[in-house]
Amino acid sequence: MRIASTLSLLSLIALLPACGPTSREDAQREATGAACDYYAGCEKIGSGDGKEFEDRKECEVDMRDFFQGSWTANNCPAINEKGLDTCLERIRSTSCSSAADFLNTAFFVCGSGAVCQEEAED
Repeated sequence: MRIASTLSLLSLIALLPACGPTSREDAQREATGAACDYYAGCEKIGSGDGKEFEDRKECEVDMRDFFQGSWTANNCPAINEKGLDTCLERIRSTSCSSAADFLNTAFFVCGSGAVCQEEAED
C-alpha cells in the first residue's frame, strides 16, 4: 500500500511541470506542428505545381523560423495561453483557398500582440 502511494505521488510530481505556463519554445513548436499540419491538409507539401514545401521537414524548418522570428525573447517574454490556444485553433480552421484568411491568421491572430504577454501569469 505504501509503495502504491509513493508511486502515485511520484506520478503527480512528474506531471506538475506540464501544468505550468507554456514556454516560448514550446509555443513555437506547437505552432510549427499546427502550421505544417495545415499545409499538409491543404496539400501544399510535396513535389509539383502549387506546393509550398518539398517535404514535412522543409515545412518544419521554415515554420520554426517564422515563429521564432515572430515571437522573440524581446517581443515575447511570456505566452498568453488563451492567445496561443486561439492561434492554434485558427491555424487548424484557416481556409486553404483564402489568401486573406491565411494572412489574417499568420499576422494578426497568431501575431505577437495576440500570443505574447509581458510576464508569465501566476
